[in-house]
Amino acid sequence: MSLGFRMVGQQAILRAARTLLAAEPWLMSAVLPDAAAMLGWTVTRHKPDRPALGAFLDADTGLGPKSAFISLDAESRVQEISLNITEELSGSSPEADAFKQDTFAAAAAALTGVYGRPSEQRPGEKPQLWWRRDTTTLRLVTQYDSIALQLSPNKLLAGEDRP
Repeated sequence: MSLGFRMVGQQAILRAARTLLAAEPWLMSAVLPDAAAMLGWTVTRHKPDRPALGAFLDADTGLGPKSAFISLDAESRVQEISLNITEELSGSSPEADAFKQDTFAAAAAALTGVYGRPSEQRPGEKPQLWWRRDTTTLRLVTQYDSIALQLSPNKLLAGEDRP
């Protein structure tokens, strides 16, 4: 991880998880400006006339103006929240892939230490770990260009469930 790639530390990962889980009560009901204010984040890119595109936010983690993303419905209500724990990595390289694997493993260990064993593990090229709760799921996900934590309502994940 000394190749200049940036990630947040273990305590910041746990703080990020707590921040996302604190959004459970208003997920799917709050509108973007209220959600940004409750999270303490700054909206950096959003087209109010096209809410389906979602919004990028600066989560003040040191990872830049697109460190978070909020998916919105047609009325601009928050559907899902994604918070990067690494900077966006442009392109793919063995070094970037190794960095993402190391970051995923470190985050998985930290989250498992606090939230217990994940309810679901999805191995593969883009692994995911899910901690399912009553109405939401906290997910650690590998994306093409980053590692992120996501909070999703279970009813939106119904199509992603495995038999």
